[in-house]
Amino acid sequence: MPSVKIEKQSKLSPDDSFKRISDMLTDDKDLRKLDAKYKADFNAQTRSGTAEGSMFKAKLNVSEGSGGSTVNITVDLPFHLALVKGMVEKTLQKKLDEALA
Repeated sequence: MPSVKIEKQSKLSPDDSFKRISDMLTDDKDLRKLDAKYKADFNAQTRSGTAEGSMFKAKLNVSEGSGGSTVNITVDLPFHLALVKGMVEKTLQKKLDEALA
């Protein structure tokens, strides 16, 4: 199963980064439009969670980093979507940049 792994450094605190990313993933209209089965489940205490739909599974983890926080997201795609891996990575990177700005 192909995976997209993204690591993003932020100057925000781990709690602030987690809140912004989890809110973005929970409320993102594009994800809901693409996949009616999309659902997200996050745990603020552990600053981690999952998001999944019929076409993917994703894991989120936010930890303390130098001068702020580190956001790690791993998205597992089915083999038949391997060709769109680059587009998924680029789109997710853009959404993370906007959420953490």
